[in-house]
Amino acid sequence: MRAILQSLLENARSTLLSMVGVAVGSIAILLLISIGLGVQKDITGQIDDLGADLLIVVPGKVDLGSFNPNLGGKSFLSDQNAKDLQQLPGITRVAQFSFAGGGIQAGELDAYPVIVASTPEWFQMHPSTLKEGAYFTAKDDGQRVCVLGSIAADQIFPDTSPIGKPVTINGETYTVSGVIQDKNAESSPFSAFSLVNVVYIPLSTVRKYEESVQVDRLLIQIDNTVEPKVLIPNINQALLKTLEDTQFSVLTQEDLLKLVFDVLGILGTLVVGLTSIALAVGGLGIMTVMLMSVGERTKEIGVRKAVGASRKQIFNQFLAESALIGLAGVILGLLVSLVVIQIIATTTSIKPLVTPATLALTFAVGIGLGSLFGILPATKAARLDPVECLRNE
Repeated sequence: MRAILQSLLENARSTLLSMVGVAVGSIAILLLISIGLGVQKDITGQIDDLGADLLIVVPGKVDLGSFNPNLGGKSFLSDQNAKDLQQLPGITRVAQFSFAGGGIQAGELDAYPVIVASTPEWFQMHPSTLKEGAYFTAKDDGQRVCVLGSIAADQIFPDTSPIGKPVTINGETYTVSGVIQDKNAESSPFSAFSLVNVVYIPLSTVRKYEESVQVDRLLIQIDNTVEPKVLIPNINQALLKTLEDTQFSVLTQEDLLKLVFDVLGILGTLVVGLTSIALAVGGLGIMTVMLMSVGERTKEIGVRKAVGASRKQIFNQFLAESALIGLAGVILGLLVSLVVIQIIATTTSIKPLVTPATLALTFAVGIGLGSLFGILPATKAARLDPVECLRNE
């Protein structure tokens, strides 16, 4: 080991360059995987927040065998479908969603959350912490009231309570009845699409003033003692009374996660491609430096062989040097990555997740990279003829 370290120090410049190459690859692995895991945890947490006892009926046919969400466009779902589902055994509540679009204004301030026209059942199915005020109920049918998500509330009422205040939604005046509080989701990069950054208005009110309002989602709360998959055939049968098979899909929490993981899988493939390029550059750097080292150390190799060193010992020394360069590069990359991750977590809403498995993978790749690209130089050094080495010198 002493001879290996001494050799690396004597070739400090080339050793450092190789380390930097491996460090770049290690940084790519650790940062991209950690950010990906953080995003996955964030999205998974938001889907889990819906609850395992919730099923979602979406318009159109969703192919879970491939990434084809098909969650938008014209909806054929109706109020009658909700009534039919409510009669099924094992179903506790059914809520209806209609996405209204647009924005919300209060004075000169405005915000652009997701505006959802919903039935009051949703608040019973998905009770959130109220910062203040109250949800609208069946008693408020047809009334211009709304419930703000905490993000929208902070944007248009930064210094005052919004309860009882008028707001304008798509040109119509509504009165704020409640504000939902959820600090955890507010720090999410996906909070703009979550159930926190939402303004809820009564679906009955929208129907009262608009001629045609489509139902974009049916949300079904089931008895928590019943397995969701067991109820799906009955739900499908009830919906087929008025709909074609291609006009709806029933999704469980597991199905939603699969759609998310399909997207993350595509991103993961891109990550592998990017890190492979960085790793290949680092590995080629190690191999180039070690081949140069073999050429510069022919006398040393000749002397060692002349005094009895075997081919195996020469091979092991050069391979160990390559692996050590890989290890040093990984450590350098790890230190840089941890600093960058801390900066990202502190200054942005993205929260990279560093796991022991990711660290182990990074170390394994770095050492393996050094060993793999060190085989050729080590083999070349081991095969040198001692007489020729000394003669050349």
